[in-house]
Amino acid sequence: MELKQLLADLIAIDSTSSLSNEPIVKYIEAYFKDSNVTCHRLPAHEEGKFNLLLINGEPSEDGLTLCGHMDTVPAPGSWTSDPWVLTQRDGKWFARGSCDMKGFIAIAVQAIERAEVQNGCLAVLLVCDEELGSFGAKHVLENGLPIPIPKQVIIGEPTSLQVVRLHKGHLSMRVSIEGVSAHTGSPHLGKNALVEGGKIICALAALSKKYETLQTECSEHFSEVAKFPVLTTSTMKSGSAINVVPESCDIGVGLRLLPDQNKEEVVAQIKEVISEACQLPWKLEELGNNPTMLTPENSTVNKWLCKHIGQTQSVGVSYGTDGGYLSQGGYECVLYGAGDIAVAHKPDEYVPIGEMETCVATIDSAVKHFCGASE
Repeated sequence: MELKQLLADLIAIDSTSSLSNEPIVKYIEAYFKDSNVTCHRLPAHEEGKFNLLLINGEPSEDGLTLCGHMDTVPAPGSWTSDPWVLTQRDGKWFARGSCDMKGFIAIAVQAIERAEVQNGCLAVLLVCDEELGSFGAKHVLENGLPIPIPKQVIIGEPTSLQVVRLHKGHLSMRVSIEGVSAHTGSPHLGKNALVEGGKIICALAALSKKYETLQTECSEHFSEVAKFPVLTTSTMKSGSAINVVPESCDIGVGLRLLPDQNKEEVVAQIKEVISEACQLPWKLEELGNNPTMLTPENSTVNKWLCKHIGQTQSVGVSYGTDGGYLSQGGYECVLYGAGDIAVAHKPDEYVPIGEMETCVATIDSAVKHFCGASE
């Protein structure tokens, strides 16, 4: 099957994170029927969600693993063409997931299909619910895999064909403030949680501004707008009516740490700032933590891939990936894929066809190098 047709088939399967991903899993399983590729369907974090592990060769920690996520974000907004139909124009393929990241899944599926493995094995690990917080990768970390797979991992996030060895994490938190309800005609009988919430927001905004001057050893590998940790106050929920003193207030906060920062130390600083600003009882809850990724510069996969494409500098990105959890499991991960993350999650998402062709050639060369496979 041509790459374009395979990608078109994958695009046509709606694998938005809110849905079961069994249809796309079934399609890939059927694709490898009667082939030398072994498919392992793996239960994930909830019913109707699966990870899928493809193996060519004898299971081993030697060789190469290609990794991608099967889910996509929804496709709202005004599209020039149907987001679930792969459309070609101006040297680009347009569709939801073309860039992030069914384009790479199609490349990985074809790579393992044609690989002639002579050393270790070639594995393709396809995970679920990356867009919701890398839940599929987290499940792999917590529960392991039924067979060993290579520790050298290329994750096909859209990096515009750059090798990325480090990225920030994203810690989601909620500040809950406890006040006392009262009639606004007698406000002295109540304790306004919303007002205290406003004080916290101002204090966190000041801390966020302070972080813009903070840099670590990793900062040099990020762009100018991302050299520092980012603290964002994103949501606020409080009050039931205008004539009622709010008895509670919930504030949603996001924190994107640099890879070499200590999460506990930064969270302790945030708690200190909240404590100084708020005069009512409060608590800070962690809602989700997509970890940072920091793969050593001298890791085998990073050194080979950078040399192969002629990249001399380390590159960091500000978004989280499955590499955060996988690296905690001992896998050495780098990101490399066609497309620009700036067009992902937007209407008219696209991937340049030329970049797809280059990515195919690079992945084939990586398979040949790590697995002794012929192109």
